[in-house]
Amino acid sequence: MQTTLLVEDAAFFEKAIVKKLHEVGRNQIMVARNYAEAESCLDLPIGEPDLALVDLTLPDAPDGEIVELCRQRGIPTIVFTSRLDPKVRAKMLDHGVIDYVLKDSPGSLDYVADLIRKLAQNPKIGVLVLDDAPVELDAIAQIVSKHLYKVYKARSSKEALETLKTHPDIKLVLSDYFMPEQDGFAFLKEVRRRHSRDQVVVIGMSSFANPDNRVRFLKYGAADFVDKNCSPEELLLRISQNLEFIYRIEELNNMAMRDFLTGLYNRRFLFDTAAPQMKGWQDEGDSGNWLALFDLDSFKEINDELGHDYGDAVLVNFATHLKKMSNQADYIIRLGGDEFCAILRNRTEAEVTDLLSNFLEQIDKTHVRCNGKMLQIKTSIGTARIEKGNLADSLRNADMRLYSAKRAGRGRLVSSG
Repeated sequence: MQTTLLVEDAAFFEKAIVKKLHEVGRNQIMVARNYAEAESCLDLPIGEPDLALVDLTLPDAPDGEIVELCRQRGIPTIVFTSRLDPKVRAKMLDHGVIDYVLKDSPGSLDYVADLIRKLAQNPKIGVLVLDDAPVELDAIAQIVSKHLYKVYKARSSKEALETLKTHPDIKLVLSDYFMPEQDGFAFLKEVRRRHSRDQVVVIGMSSFANPDNRVRFLKYGAADFVDKNCSPEELLLRISQNLEFIYRIEELNNMAMRDFLTGLYNRRFLFDTAAPQMKGWQDEGDSGNWLALFDLDSFKEINDELGHDYGDAVLVNFATHLKKMSNQADYIIRLGGDEFCAILRNRTEAEVTDLLSNFLEQIDKTHVRCNGKMLQIKTSIGTARIEKGNLADSLRNADMRLYSAKRAGRGRLVSSG
């Protein structure tokens, strides 16, 4: 569990910060009101925190000694203080603190909360730094690592493109302009040939103040351009803000591909995303890829007699069982109404039959309660093998077998003929 050390001697700010920490999911909080209490917290046997949020001016440590304590313990630290002193701020940033934030407005607390939320995500996000100068490459990479990103380094366009290819977690590239062999423009064009703007963000960098370079980089598909001599804070802010664009696009795409009621993938996902993927799937021996269609029995009667609230409860319950049945490689999809689809990967026909037979047994034992009423769920299932990635044929064959299951008395599985 993530643990935060909060060092704050003002009761008002302590309560406000604790509330914000809870809002961003950091519920295990060690609170210290002075240096001595912070030291005692760090000596507790429960383990050291993975993040510290500290005030600089404490009753028994008025000159920022708390930052040195956290640095010695290797704890990433954010300074949140009322102390407006450029020299102290520069010193703290040189000591490696993640950020130095002033308590000068209500928005500053929101900024800290948003920063902490992002720090929890950043270790999963790859940032590639491309620069042919080793000293500058290492310096920029060190700045980026302060916000806990997974940092990759490359000294040539060729190396950077290979790194992008082998590390799909890379979401942002910081690219120098002046490089031997292939400059930043040529690199950017190649990146855009392989990755769209909402897949990989590119920020151009240069030590030379040339407006034409900025304009060309932006026209060729860069999201931003920074001077290499900008402050570390500016660079980290630009990285964060540009990554936020990708997060928003991913969120919108995910919403477009998900069924609102059940949270499953929807019909659009099946045809726009899964179908193209299927064309590259290969069977291995007896194992193959399978499509199963599910249709809830007598669902119209449930809606008509018990109401849509009960119908929705049945659909959500059924979707939960489908998710439990599947593994990470499978796709579970709500096609619409009471029709569902499962794409089952790398299984033999016998394994698919056993899996779905067991699923039917579980469903037979399932009852849904809503508004004091109880009802048993029933479903019919038809399956088909996905041959050569042909989704249309698989859907057609599975649908015919689903219809056969309905005619045979419902609550049945038909997997062939």
